[in-house]
Amino acid sequence: MVDFAAVGRRLREAREAHHVERATLARDASVAEEVLARLEAGEAVPISTAALARVERRLKLSPTALWAETPHEELALSFHFRHASVPDSFHADEDAAREALTIARDVEGLEERLGRPAPLKRVHWFREAPVGHNASADGYARAWRLRDILHQKNFLDSPTSPLPDPLETLVEEAFGVPVIEKPLHSPSVLAVTVKDRASGLAAILLNTASKGGLQPLRRRVDLAHEICHLLFDEPRDDIGLWIDVAEDQEEDAPRRQGDAVEKRARAFAAELLLPKLGLHRLLGRPQVRARELKPAVELVQRAREHYGTTIELTSYHLYNVGYIEKYLLEEILAEIQKTVPLLSHAAPSAREALLSRRVREALSAGLISAMRARELLELSAWDELPWNITR
Repeated sequence: MVDFAAVGRRLREAREAHHVERATLARDASVAEEVLARLEAGEAVPISTAALARVERRLKLSPTALWAETPHEELALSFHFRHASVPDSFHADEDAAREALTIARDVEGLEERLGRPAPLKRVHWFREAPVGHNASADGYARAWRLRDILHQKNFLDSPTSPLPDPLETLVEEAFGVPVIEKPLHSPSVLAVTVKDRASGLAAILLNTASKGGLQPLRRRVDLAHEICHLLFDEPRDDIGLWIDVAEDQEEDAPRRQGDAVEKRARAFAAELLLPKLGLHRLLGRPQVRARELKPAVELVQRAREHYGTTIELTSYHLYNVGYIEKYLLEEILAEIQKTVPLLSHAAPSAREALLSRRVREALSAGLISAMRARELLELSAWDELPWNITR
């Protein structure tokens, strides 16, 4: 049962602390000012959790901060940025991160009601772990172990199978983590992993306003990289920042702060997308490195076409696992780009969002009402639901 006296007290204190007028809050959160006034007076008023979530986001509060029995005072966020260049602006995207965690919270609640198996991110082996002595070897080992588990759980046909497309759906179904596509303030940010240290909730944001970050194959690389942060990197501060270089160079990245964490993530992404044992089966074990451009290009093309990876990632990974010489890398890129046009900027995918899928499933199973479905999707009572389900 909601303690409306506590809700009203928290609302009034938060609004006054942030110097937000009640009328301004009502307008920004799309809630009637009279409802907010009655709430602050401790009255039991008919207000949806979606409306309360909008109020919480406007006041920069954690999810459920207004109505939970023991809310967290602060939301401990950890941002793991994968940048196309140096960071420029990220504090402006805190609201997007909080909104993503609110969605993650709603997804987790629906999955529990649906009786779905615990997502893989809750498995003991996937708890955060410091980077090992050899960051690349650590990343390779963790990626291969994850591939083996995905095969055991029937997400992959075999441990060496290509990851499915779209990769976003695998991330959501296997890990219970929403992958949200939306424009962020910083065009240099490609993707962001958001984690709540207290609850373990997590989400991944893909920046639709990034510089090329939504190119289809590029997006697969970014998501594979974020999976490593999602599963293994522990939040140390309210906001942590990990910076990655533009190229998919596992061993050649410039040394900078956080390099070990990023080095592990780059190696993890490469092995997750291009498993070494899979390359052995596809290309044969490397006996000697290719020293001529033509055979090197053929190796890269076969690998990238089979596994759905970028030219850059494929070239560097084949170099790192012994197939081609390093001095050919730039020539390979230039040669392949003569025949393979650069990927065009892709629009956000048309796939159904994870929260929408879970709401649809819960509504079909009779676990929630149509009104509750609208609240979760932040629709008004007059908006049509996106599916023809009568409850």
